[in-house]
Amino acid sequence: QFRLEQLSENHLQLTGEVEIEGNGGAWLFYADLVDIYPDESRLVASGNVVYATAGSRLAADRVEFDTDQLTGTFYHATGSVNMGEEEIERSMFGTQEPDMHFYGETIEKLGPRTYRLTHGAFTSCIQPTPRWQVTASTLTINLDEHIVLRNSVIKVKNVPVFYLPAMYYPISPDGRATGFLMPTYGASSYRGTSLSNAFFLAITGSQDATAFH
Repeated sequence: QFRLEQLSENHLQLTGEVEIEGNGGAWLFYADLVDIYPDESRLVASGNVVYATAGSRLAADRVEFDTDQLTGTFYHATGSVNMGEEEIERSMFGTQEPDMHFYGETIEKLGPRTYRLTHGAFTSCIQPTPRWQVTASTLTINLDEHIVLRNSVIKVKNVPVFYLPAMYYPISPDGRATGFLMPTYGASSYRGTSLSNAFFLAITGSQDATAFH
């Protein structure tokens, strides 16, 4: 239950156990305090904020949201997005649900499946200490195309193992995309110490080429 109060002609305030449904149940908002500005299609929520859709869920301390464009900024937020059964190999997620988990000081929802994180991280692991995660100063996720990271650190069991000033990581529905592969470091009595890389070219659905250097 919640209380509704009209503070001005263009300002409604809801307090209590607030639940707001939009687009016929396509999205839901839960919060302790919600300020609605109908003329601006703007919603400001705070206190145990949860935004949920059929394939995603975001929790935050506070959010500013555009109810027409379905975009907004979530502060001190965590979230998860289902990658879709047809878009990802389920074995990559340890037979668990193919979800991407992420957090950030701010998470901006830029579109239906596009998010930008500031001082955040993402992983597909559900363990309290993820087997792996990637942190970054800024991180843009387009779940249908790519992930772009700046000042990124790859962590294994919360131990930093690799730093990249910038990285573009393609996400393709068929799991194949043209681009540079991750570099490989090696040491042997035959080759000595080595650092190698490769470029992968997805020519067609059944043809590809890899150039090593």
